[in-house]
Amino acid sequence: MSWYFYIIIALIIISLAFSCRSFKVIYLKNLVLPSLCVLFIICLVIFSKTAVASAYKGIKLWIEIVFPSLFPFFVASELLNKTGLVKAVGILLEPVMRPLFNVPGCGSFAFAMGITSGYPVGAKITSEMRKEGLLTKVEAERLLTFTNNSGPLFIIGAVSVGMFKMPRLGLFLLGCHVLASTTVGIIFRFYGRKKESSGYNFKGNLLKRLKNELAPSHAALNPGKLFGDAVRNSVNLLLAIGGFIIFFSVIINLLLETGFIKSLSDAVSAILRPLGINQEISASIISGFFEITTGVNMAANAEYSPLIHRLTAASFIMGWAGLSVHSQVISMVGGTDISIKPYLLGKFLQGVFAGVYSNILLNIVWPDLLETHPAFIAEHPDALVRLQGNFFNSVRYLVLSVFLMAVLFLISFIAARKKEKRRNRKTGYSGL
Repeated sequence: MSWYFYIIIALIIISLAFSCRSFKVIYLKNLVLPSLCVLFIICLVIFSKTAVASAYKGIKLWIEIVFPSLFPFFVASELLNKTGLVKAVGILLEPVMRPLFNVPGCGSFAFAMGITSGYPVGAKITSEMRKEGLLTKVEAERLLTFTNNSGPLFIIGAVSVGMFKMPRLGLFLLGCHVLASTTVGIIFRFYGRKKESSGYNFKGNLLKRLKNELAPSHAALNPGKLFGDAVRNSVNLLLAIGGFIIFFSVIINLLLETGFIKSLSDAVSAILRPLGINQEISASIISGFFEITTGVNMAANAEYSPLIHRLTAASFIMGWAGLSVHSQVISMVGGTDISIKPYLLGKFLQGVFAGVYSNILLNIVWPDLLETHPAFIAEHPDALVRLQGNFFNSVRYLVLSVFLMAVLFLISFIAARKKEKRRNRKTGYSGL
């Protein structure tokens, strides 16, 4: 079937060559997107069975996993943003987030929610903070590079249990993912320093500043309207995310069906063969470039590849996230002035760091795992039970994100109090 695909591409190139000989380069650029759309429609007609089946898979993924997993996080983030609590807590967490990541304290909310919820919650929160004026353009771009992450529900549940059939692998992969994200955040603290001042000086009484942020204007908000808007906005956003998931599910399966990914992976594997990376791993990475779930699943099922290569590839794909996730992020930041370029570079670096950390730590800390044959784990056939499990797991991770913020708050509060006491001793002030 793949020869259909190459014939179509050849015909389009030939027709463009004859019809555009007198055109300028700028006109050729304008024809790229329409040509791709025509090619996509033709592939839908030729490979209609694959298109329908892949769209069904995308819908099933969205209904059973994405919607129940992300809905509580979206509603909670909407409510917290509108009530002003995020800005108030940001004051307390500034002494931790500013020295470490060079972002305001409110960035801790995006960091905690991004780690515990999954794509694309971190991007949504960062975009909302920029719209609210809590972040400058450069700060939002810094924050976006490391707060949009794959969540525990996906890494522990879908990847380690469902794909690799190795439950004890979940926390290890999650730890490597978070460590890579933190590394990227520390690296990007230097991004854009020439464009704005990055120093932070603690000024004023901590409790007074917190009280000012929580005063009357926020307290007077209508709780019913807030909750209704949060639910409505969350559902609309999840519908858009579902559209991206279904669309890219169709694209990746069409690329697999036409043999495009196989041909590309053959070429890439020829380059990577000296490093011991075979065609299976190359194909999974290329698939993961477009869509995270398909790529990780292909890496997990690479039967003729060593486990360490499969895990390294899966870690890289989860760090990179795929064009499907990036399209969701682009749609969320579209209403702001946030540049997407630092984010894309940050995600690539996160994929590299996650793969390196997984490879090194497996050899040093957990070498016995590489020789363990995983036991088969049967999936529960009841869709309702899966939906309930995903929802309650999501709520559990939401509680975990609150706990992470509480820990950051405690550390920040202690640091701020010590700084206040030192300043009071210098000024001779003995009160709070």
